[in-house]
This record gives sequence, structure tokens and C-alpha cells, in this order.
Amino acid sequence: MALTHRFNVTRTVLLFAAVAAMSVCISTRADYPAMNGPTGNLVPKRYGHVLMTDLQDARLKWKSETQDLGYGKGSVSGYIANLVKWPGHPGSWSAPIVADGKVFVTSFRPSGKAWAQQHPAAKGDKAKRWFDLAGEKLRDNLRIDGDDLLVAIDQATGKTLWTAVEKGKGLNRYMGKREGFGPSAVYDDGRVFSIGTTGRLYAYDAKTGKRLWETHIGPAHERMEQKKKEAFEKQTFASDFGWDASPVVADGVLIVPMFDHAVDTSLRGVDPKTGKTLWEREAVSSRYATPAVWSHGGKQYVLVATRAGEMRLIQPSDGKVLWKVGGLGPTWYALTPSATHVMVNVDSKQPGSEGKPFSLLAAYKLSASGAERAWTMPDDKRFWFEGHMDSVARRRVFIRDGKVYHYGANKAGDQRNRTLNILDEKTGKVLLSTTEPNGDSFFIPVEDRLLHVVDGSHSDRLTIAMYTADPANFKRLSEPWKPPHQSTTGYEVFMEIPYVDGCIYMRTAAGDVRCYDLRKAGVN
Repeated sequence: MALTHRFNVTRTVLLFAAVAAMSVCISTRADYPAMNGPTGNLVPKRYGHVLMTDLQDARLKWKSETQDLGYGKGSVSGYIANLVKWPGHPGSWSAPIVADGKVFVTSFRPSGKAWAQQHPAAKGDKAKRWFDLAGEKLRDNLRIDGDDLLVAIDQATGKTLWTAVEKGKGLNRYMGKREGFGPSAVYDDGRVFSIGTTGRLYAYDAKTGKRLWETHIGPAHERMEQKKKEAFEKQTFASDFGWDASPVVADGVLIVPMFDHAVDTSLRGVDPKTGKTLWEREAVSSRYATPAVWSHGGKQYVLVATRAGEMRLIQPSDGKVLWKVGGLGPTWYALTPSATHVMVNVDSKQPGSEGKPFSLLAAYKLSASGAERAWTMPDDKRFWFEGHMDSVARRRVFIRDGKVYHYGANKAGDQRNRTLNILDEKTGKVLLSTTEPNGDSFFIPVEDRLLHVVDGSHSDRLTIAMYTADPANFKRLSEPWKPPHQSTTGYEVFMEIPYVDGCIYMRTAAGDVRCYDLRKAGVN
């Protein structure tokens, strides 16, 4: 009996130890800690789940308790209507991130007493009709001032764990169709960092929401504070060009886009413990593009490219440019490197829209000392994509399992060409070229599948279909699924939809986050 008792005690201790170890694993992992994913290149982790084949069976796991994130992007034709008819208030286009057992979302909300009486949305016969119907709601959503928000949501339940409110430190940066505010938060080592609407930079304890420090991102902060002052004086909104890139952490350094130029942005390296500026590099990244984090030889590097056609590898510790490749085509979008290669625009020889050449991708082989062109995609319409303002920054490519997945989308003549191309990463051999995916937007690799997000730039039209990822057995598994909510989207840069542990996380126009379980029932 004593032996049995000892065995039971031992088993109990081992059981508690196993549970404790599991809890530590869950609470400390970072599954999607930045806008561009766990490896800095928009490729989610694999978890070994068997996914459903029909997305109509997607199960709503939870809807967040928080419903104060705003509806994000507006529109041109419905600018005033959105301010009145949609639930809640304007907000950012920032994507959720997932880390430490939490979902973090940064946004803003209008606040204060002053409102934009001189704004076009507040004037004219059409505006008067809306005021007659819902004047107070419209006035509230035209508030000039703003609170910067960061919300931590329990990953398992959707319950709000904490909300950081920076009262009156921000702006109501509501925009119409284009040029909005979309920097996502980034998590690292128990801290979460976010950029506010006037260029303030905040650091919080990820467990409690306590603000650890506050600084700013440089000249853009001063510019926005001046615009805020002028907006109060003129009773209108403070507008700026779009802020679409997000901060990342590379090799223990917080890398922050400075939004100091209208085209290519400078980057700042920041000590995540103190907020101290470590270095700055002038105009080294597209302002639409979150810097890529490239891992090589046990170290992490920052890989960026510009509209000016230059690609650089930057050492995070001191900002040293280790190498630069020039003479490229304009690269507006976020780079998505694998361990050995990256795809960069080199321009087609064929004329595109507005007299500019179509964009065309080439593979560069990467090392810490340089980059060499390995191969170029065939210069025909299957592989082209346009570089005009409506599509300059939308993600077109990712690399996984030695394969390059590229979605060509261009207007050649009177036809819109949308082609999914899968190529061998090392050689450029075309493994598959198909027009089967219907509708422009982007692909997300999930387990052994592809999610095709159709029309991710229009919240009322967004749908998601599922395909196999194997070029030898490529087929559609699911008809397009329209989620049972109106999504929040971006325009020049799509709002990312993180995939974590069998689930996807989506922001909605109702101001909440929703978690949908894509795992096949009864298998996982």
C-alpha cells in the first residue's frame, strides 16, 4: 500500500510537472508576433493539424469581448455613410498579432470635444441629411482628437485581459479608401510595442499592460503634432500620407519605420528595454513595407528594398549596411526571404499601365556578404503584376519548402490576368501556372494548404477559398467562404490574417476580433 501511495504521489507530481511545462510552453511562445509573421517573411508556423476541406464549416471559436477597435478603412462613395451607419467609430487598419497566449491589437478612437466642422463630411446637402438622421453619431466620429489604444485579448477565450489607453495623445486618422493608418504592434521577450497615430512609440508589459516607456519616431511625430495643432485651429482633420509599415524586432533590436518621407522611409534601431535610439538609416525601405527579418548563421538581419530600386541588408545591432544591390525596379512591397533567396522586382520589358513597365520578379541568392541574381521569371503576362498606386504594395509572393508561390495580377490589354505560379526556388523552373484561382488578392500558406483571400481590399467583398499547396496535385478544396461578419481591411497594404494553431484571427467592422477554427472536426 505504501508502494502504491508512493507511486500515486510520484505520478501526481509528474502530471503537475507536465502540465506546468505545457503552461510555460503555451504562455511564452510567439506564434505570430509581428505583422509579417513568426519568421519575418509572412509564412506562418506549421502545427501538424488536419484542416477542413470546406471552409463553410469554419467554426467561430470566439468573438472578442473588446468591441472598441473601430472599423478601419472607409471608402470614397460611402465616406459619410460609414461614419454614421457602421457600428462604433473609425479605427486603424492594423492587423492582430498573436504571442504569449494573447492576441494584441493596436488602434485608435476619436475623443475630445472639438470636431471637424470644416471637413467635407460635415458640409453640404448630403451631410445635412445625415445630421438630420444621426447628428450626434456623425459629430462623435468627426472628433479631431484621438486616443491611441492597445488591447490584449485572451487567445483561448476572447476575453479582454487589459487595455492601454493613451488619452488625447493621438489623432482621429480616419481616411477614405486610401492612405490610412495601419502599423501593427510587435511582441518580443515579454514586451509589446506599438506606434501611435502622431508617431509616439509605446512599450508595454505584455502580461499587465503597464507602460514601460514612451518615446517617438522622430520628425514624423513633430510633423503630426503640428498638423494636430492646425486641425484644431481650422476645425478639420489632420491628414498625412499613409502609414502602412509595422515595427519588427531583429536580433534583440526594435526596428521602427520613421515615416519621414512620402515614398521611402528611414528606419530607426531602438533599444527595446529603454526606448533609446541606437541608430538611424535614411530612406532605406518602402514606407508601405514592413522590414523583413532574415535569419542566417544563427543571426538575424534586416532585409529591405525601396521604390528607388535598391535592396539592402542591415545589421540590427548598429544599423550598418552590410551590402546594397542597386538597379532594381521599384519594390514597394514587403520582402519575403527564405533561408537562401528573396524575390525582388526587376521590371518587365513590356509596357504596363500609365506607360510604366509591368513588374517582374527575379530571385536573388542571399548571403551575409552580398546578393547575386539566381534567375528571373519568364517575361510574359502570367508573371506580370502592376506597379501603379492601387496595387504597389500588395503581397505577391512567398517562399516555402523550396517553392516560390507568386500571384501575377495585371491588366494586359482589356483583360485582367490573374495567375498563380509555383516555381522551383533554386532554378526558377515553372512547376505550375494556373488561372484557376478566381479573384485578385493574396495567398496564405496554412499547414499543407493555401488560403486564397479574395478581394482583401474591400471589406464587404472579402471571401476566402482553400487550395492544395502541392503543384503536382493542385486543386480547389473549398468554394469561396464569406465570413459571417464584415471585415476590416486595408487598401494599398492588405490587413494580414494570422494563422495560429489551426485558427485564423480577423478584425471586423464591428470593432472586434473573431477567431475561426479551421481544424477538421474529430481529427485534431
